[in-house]
Amino acid sequence: MATKKEGAKRLLDTFESAKKLQMRLGFALGQGLILSLLIGYFTSQWRFGLAALLVFGLLIQFAFERMKNSIQASRIEALSQLGWDDDSLSEEEYRTRISKILKG
Repeated sequence: MATKKEGAKRLLDTFESAKKLQMRLGFALGQGLILSLLIGYFTSQWRFGLAALLVFGLLIQFAFERMKNSIQASRIEALSQLGWDDDSLSEEEYRTRISKILKG
């Protein structure tokens, strides 16, 4: 069984991962758009570029839904390790509680 400190660190990691996820989503969308434009330009067929954009979009959506679900599952597991049933607190309130656990 995990300790409360491990649960607190895991919860902090989920908050950091959620922040990084938004940045990575923008980066992945930018890459997909650039690659789709290049495919459309080099094949001289706008349809291929559009098809590539749709395929890349679906792949990015699938990957980010999986990562989002993984982060949410990790958050729920961390809350259960800490013994907290209250899932409606804000991130700052959680961080305040976590800092008390990690210091004490």
